[in-house]
Amino acid sequence: MTSAKIVVAGGYGAGKAAFVGSIADSDLMSCTMLPPDGAGLGDPASLEFGRVWLDPTLILYLFCTPQRPGLGWDDVARGAIGAVVLVNPRRPLDSVDAAGFFADRGVPFVLASHGESGRRHDLDGVRQAVTGGARVPVVHCDTRDRRLVKNTLVSLVEHAKASRVLCP
Repeated sequence: MTSAKIVVAGGYGAGKAAFVGSIADSDLMSCTMLPPDGAGLGDPASLEFGRVWLDPTLILYLFCTPQRPGLGWDDVARGAIGAVVLVNPRRPLDSVDAAGFFADRGVPFVLASHGESGRRHDLDGVRQAVTGGARVPVVHCDTRDRRLVKNTLVSLVEHAKASRVLCP
């Protein structure tokens, strides 16, 4: 069996759990990540994830990041194909830290601007607000719509392949 990993990030209330829950084959699972020894007394972070069987030999794991970049993000991102950074178009700056985290580490990512189904937002404006105009793909995605979530994941994999992160 082979597995692949994609990370789902974004600001508070961006729809990370809804995104993963709309495509996962079962209910979301969660675990608690504790601060490493010697890191002082910090609050544990909750990590939710889901899985999708793509065929009998390939499973895709989707991990929601804890709220703010920091505790556990490097571990979650390690070995990932890439990341989906969810952006609330009414609060795009909430996703700047997440986009910066992946950009700084060379992890390919797409921005997914979410909102009500069928309502498209100014995607170039979202890109400008979150990345300062960097050429990062931006797609519309209602996190509750399985078809749009699937399209977002396909866009990420295509972007990762174009970035030469994945083998052809």
